[in-house]
Amino acid sequence: MAVLVEHDKRKHEILEKALGLFMEEGYEDVTYQKIADRCGITRTTLYIYFKNKREIFIWSIKQLTQLIEQNLLQILEDTSLSASDCLKKMCMHIIDECEANQQLFIVLLDYLLQLQKSGGDCAKRVRRRTVRLEHLMSTILIRGMQDGQFKQQRVTDINNVIYNLMQSAILNLAVLSQTKLDEIRSSICFIIDSITVTQEN
Repeated sequence: MAVLVEHDKRKHEILEKALGLFMEEGYEDVTYQKIADRCGITRTTLYIYFKNKREIFIWSIKQLTQLIEQNLLQILEDTSLSASDCLKKMCMHIIDECEANQQLFIVLLDYLLQLQKSGGDCAKRVRRRTVRLEHLMSTILIRGMQDGQFKQQRVTDINNVIYNLMQSAILNLAVLSQTKLDEIRSSICFIIDSITVTQEN
């Protein structure tokens, strides 16, 4: 059991260090040897954990998105929040993470472009990483509609609008080199406010 825990701990450390390296040098310029050097291990040892650079990159992204999902679940489980506040807090957390990891999205865009050139399915890869996010947003939207806090709307329509704003945020960071996403925040709050039932006194 101790061996398994140690293996998982080492794997986690490799992914963190590799992600930092990818953000510093870009996907294309990072080599398997550079990752091994950054981690202070040999290539042979690195092969025990990962078979190639691409696998390390994908796992690095997965580790980051899982951490974000855990934070979103904590927000979702906070029963003191109204549906509107919960959805806003979830969305703002995602935007905060986007701003904090701008360089990562630049690297991710580079990776997806290379994948597309080689005939890979970019949409499928992105979908795999975002389907949980859409599910969490659907959960709070449905809950809010059932509780009468949100107006009755097609959940997929609201999800699509918010998701498209998130995509716009990533585009602004990765392509347009914007560092602050206040307009996206404002737009998301506007959408959520527009579906929120106001209590008439």
